[in-house]
Amino acid sequence: MPTEQPPFFVVGVDRSGTTLLRLVLDRGDVAIPPESMFLADFAPVRRAGGLDDPDAAAAFMERVWSHPRVRAWNLPGSPPQVPLGLTHEQAYRYAVEAPFRAYSKGEGKERFGDKTPPYLHAVDELLAIWAEARVVVLVRDARAVAHSIVKLPFGPNNAYAAAEWWVRGIRAGLEAERRHPGQVLTVRYEDLVTEPEATVRRVCDHVRLGYNSGMLAIEDASPGKIVPEQAEWYSGVSKPISAAVGDRWRTEMSEEDQRLVAAVAGPELRELGYETPDGSVPVPRSRALAYTTHDAALRAVNAFRLRIVQERGRELRYVLKRKLAGARG
Repeated sequence: MPTEQPPFFVVGVDRSGTTLLRLVLDRGDVAIPPESMFLADFAPVRRAGGLDDPDAAAAFMERVWSHPRVRAWNLPGSPPQVPLGLTHEQAYRYAVEAPFRAYSKGEGKERFGDKTPPYLHAVDELLAIWAEARVVVLVRDARAVAHSIVKLPFGPNNAYAAAEWWVRGIRAGLEAERRHPGQVLTVRYEDLVTEPEATVRRVCDHVRLGYNSGMLAIEDASPGKIVPEQAEWYSGVSKPISAAVGDRWRTEMSEEDQRLVAAVAGPELRELGYETPDGSVPVPRSRALAYTTHDAALRAVNAFRLRIVQERGRELRYVLKRKLAGARG
């Protein structure tokens, strides 16, 4: 069922500033909840069909409403009933829109957006649901991303693994922009923090959202916009927009790791306008294997700590399915 104003999606490799951009845009006439992930989790349902059956549609709505990411939004009441007489495509869209609409209503807004970095690999899926949607791909220097991500309990655990992971994401984003010209916009994090007004205006024009200067005052955003157990991962977004955080890798990251990332991600860095050192050499196979083995071992440990200990298994079933499908969540 068509909406008056289609949603938009902010995607990108993790630690590329998507949370910062979410908080900026959320201060406009749109509500952007914490990361959803269920659009990827329920993609097989969309492809399978069958929701033209009212009982199947009602059951699916209950599944959507009980998804752990949706429960974290603390939506009031029960899910709405799916209207009768809808096609499968209409019923699916109605069901997956319902949590976003309920969240927006709670925020006193009519339009919704989404910020879920792994949807970088699911742009076609998003546009299959909302044909007129817009997508913003936020990119950031691979060295800054690597420096940040290895400190967290998800994602790659060394500079080599982070560079390979970043390259895969960048390639996916650039390919999405090539496939969907006019609907997918690539924006550099560095431009966002050094020229925030011009960059945010450009993003607003793309997603058809009105701009106001108050959008840049993210330090005034409610702390409740961040999931409490993830607050320490996003401490920087409670402060005014600044380029200082993005430059820390230059002084805090070892020269060896900087060269390693540049050796792996050099072509993509240069395509996006980032400077790279001259004379980068390929990483020897033996070193690459060592880095990959180290990363795999730590991922297993971190996954247990995050998914079993911290989250108490609430999302484990979906996480395992995402891993099999190749998506981070």
